[in-house]
Amino acid sequence: MKKLFVVSLLLVLSLVAFSRVTITMTAGAVGKELEVLYAQIDRFMKANPDIKVSVMPMPNSSTERHDLYVTYLAAGEKEPTVFMLDVIWPAEFAPFLEDLTADRSYFELDKFIPGTVKSGTVNGKIVAIPWFTDAGILYYRKDLLDKYGFKNPPKTWDELVKIAQTITAKEKNMYGFVWQGARYEGLVCDFMEFLISYGGDVIDDTGKVVINSKASVDALQFMVDLIYKYKVSPQAVTTYMEEEARISFLNGQAVFMRNWPYAWSTLNDPKESKVAGKVGVAPLPAGPAGRSAATLGGWMLGINKNATPEEKAAAKKLVKFLTSYDEQLYKAINAGQNPTMVDVYKDPELKKAAPFMVELYSMFVNAEPRPRTAKYSEISDVMQKYLHAALTQQMTAQQAIQDMAKDLNKVVAGR
Repeated sequence: MKKLFVVSLLLVLSLVAFSRVTITMTAGAVGKELEVLYAQIDRFMKANPDIKVSVMPMPNSSTERHDLYVTYLAAGEKEPTVFMLDVIWPAEFAPFLEDLTADRSYFELDKFIPGTVKSGTVNGKIVAIPWFTDAGILYYRKDLLDKYGFKNPPKTWDELVKIAQTITAKEKNMYGFVWQGARYEGLVCDFMEFLISYGGDVIDDTGKVVINSKASVDALQFMVDLIYKYKVSPQAVTTYMEEEARISFLNGQAVFMRNWPYAWSTLNDPKESKVAGKVGVAPLPAGPAGRSAATLGGWMLGINKNATPEEKAAAKKLVKFLTSYDEQLYKAINAGQNPTMVDVYKDPELKKAAPFMVELYSMFVNAEPRPRTAKYSEISDVMQKYLHAALTQQMTAQQAIQDMAKDLNKVVAGR
């Protein structure tokens, strides 16, 4: 009898294993992002023993990640099953992603921030589900501002320069302001914030290229001046992506930092950070146009159109799980990544763990999008090229903007 039970149990286990669906998911690894995702997937697989999820860690550079996706999708691969997509990619990748329009109620998209749902909608079809949202923010050393008599974080870029110069003149081995200046997508995000705060734009609502303006030149020149004239940013900032800036600030080497919300959790972890408990968060400073601007960031989850029906069904379950209320709250608290579901911002646990997310809610909701177009990757490549050339003094800001405008007009015209 006992032998028969063991045989029956083994048969059941083998049938479960045989019927188990395996899916793959791409993921980033900034801050605690990957660690948090592994914990979430473990919970998901325990609740869904018939599904196995394998994580494919991707480069932290969104530009490199984009190029890998192009390779996978152009080859017609059915893996990865679930793509972690930058908010600017759905329009480009829509032909390769599963149409989820009929699943709107299943994913409870009416509970999400409308703008995030719009980011995943292409030509009326929902092709990606909002996972977490982002906006550029200013991190600052509260203790150092207090020490030198600055009661509030800077309201304008000129104030930031003044405060940074004052503090770095008295503190040893300290940078004034670190940000993302490497030649990749993050540089475009940073530039957009300066540009809009100076009153400029890249492409207007009619699709016309409007980058060739005084505001654009002035904004780019200010970025250059931060390094070479005001000397509040190190020359090394031209090689910095998010993680390089975060690590510099975390090690107590900078007064100010422009970064995304994800940095908050690690900056306040005393096991990792030399500045835990000393960090403040504020909107980015305003420029001459009198406004502060934060680039809209964030990531979405899309499903590979080439996956099998069984894999697509499993992928939908995973996406629903990861974007659920409880998992968005967990991710926000532990990875510092902003929820896309409105009610999560009302949760007292979030208020306690990351108060700035609640306090700056309107800023996140009203963040400025980058140009929404299927040609965005080409536009970004052009911008990265000329922005970085100016930051590394290979050409003047004015020449960089003029040449950028010429190339962007060619991209838009399809030449």
